[in-house]
Amino acid sequence: MEGNRISHHESVQKVYDRIKKDNMNNIWDRFEAQGLGKDPDKRCPFCMGGVRCDLCSNGPCRADVEKDKRGVCGITGDGMAMRMMVLRNIMGASTYHYHAEQTMKTLRATAEGKTPFQIREPEKLTTFSERLGLNTAGSIDDLALRLYDFVEGDFNKKADEPSQIVEKLATKERKALWNKLDIFPGGIYGEMMRASSSCLTNVDGYYVSLALKAMRLAVAMAYQSQIVNEYCQDILFGIPRPHPMRVDLGVLDPDYVNVLPNGHEPFLGFAMVQLARKPEWQEKAKGVGAKGLRVVANIETGQEMIQRWEMDDVFYGFTGN
Repeated sequence: MEGNRISHHESVQKVYDRIKKDNMNNIWDRFEAQGLGKDPDKRCPFCMGGVRCDLCSNGPCRADVEKDKRGVCGITGDGMAMRMMVLRNIMGASTYHYHAEQTMKTLRATAEGKTPFQIREPEKLTTFSERLGLNTAGSIDDLALRLYDFVEGDFNKKADEPSQIVEKLATKERKALWNKLDIFPGGIYGEMMRASSSCLTNVDGYYVSLALKAMRLAVAMAYQSQIVNEYCQDILFGIPRPHPMRVDLGVLDPDYVNVLPNGHEPFLGFAMVQLARKPEWQEKAKGVGAKGLRVVANIETGQEMIQRWEMDDVFYGFTGN
């Protein structure tokens, strides 16, 4: 693949050249191999249009809206494309909510003294709890546990039981519109079940109905997963604030042991930074011939980390995303 297609960053192109030299499998060559003919961007037109399906044993099927060519089950191209969008929404929502669940479990465990973390933003915990209508009396740890119980209960409401998180946080105008469209959500688990079960063959093939279910799930995910998650990560690890940060693949120094926590969640990364700042862990790295141990932020996990904690000689920088 041509260099300018790989990246505009010289450091990335340099790493690609090294990968090729070492005969390592890589994302750029895999992308190129998926193209039709010699064009890496040319793919199956039915796949690109979202009008193919292999969800049941009668398929795979392809659809054409203009010719009214439908799947064996009778679904139109519009329904087929929207059904695939709903399934992608479910995957995205479940992934974001998994993150939110881990954040809430970490908040609970921190309040119980079972993690190396502390509640860094007690004021935000109080104001967020007030917005949700909770009793804010008592200690900060008690309030954190109260918040955990409230959001967990809301997450687990049935799809026909309106979400109190959405009710408390959304604006009056939005709520009125969502109720009019019948997309005011219940608990996110119930919404994911409703949406996923609608995608089974011959359950719901109408693109408008599927689109409304996708929007209903999106509202549930935005308020129950993303807002709760980010607020509670701020409560645990600090509110994001602008500050300098070393960024690029050049932050990796071969003279050091470089550890890159990878994924979407920051918990392991923050814990590793705290450990790496202890002399005994630096001595372990020096004991094998390195100058020391560094934790380097990486992709989404890294983004969560660098916006909250400032760099130093141990939390050294961010490779990028």
